[in-house]
Amino acid sequence: MPVNDPLTSDAARIARAISHPVRLQILDELRDGGAYVMHLTSALGRPQANISQHLMVLREAGLVRASREGMTVLYQVSDPQVLTVVDALLALAEKRMRQRERVAEATLEPGRGGRRRHRGKCRCPRCRQQ
Repeated sequence: MPVNDPLTSDAARIARAISHPVRLQILDELRDGGAYVMHLTSALGRPQANISQHLMVLREAGLVRASREGMTVLYQVSDPQVLTVVDALLALAEKRMRQRERVAEATLEPGRGGRRRHRGKCRCPRCRQQ
């Protein structure tokens, strides 16, 4: 497939749009029928201007749509498949986090005084004293 293939280019544009943690959180918040900017600022603890900037990126990528309701705007996910992608990314991240925790637990053990001590052949001053 050529590098400038429209399908892969659009897929990359979508990936860039959701590549920010706040945008992933926004999409997750929009899961149950959508949300207003006011709700998103409160739920995510971010300033309104910041949320609006992230929403603009998501809108430009076609991942969310906005519906004006009087003086407010309701943001919704434009296609349920967007949430399938978000769910897959979050599941993969959770799996990787659990794997890293298991590796850390396997290579570290409780040390004296509640400290954790590396089991390997570490040459740091703390490990050499033990």
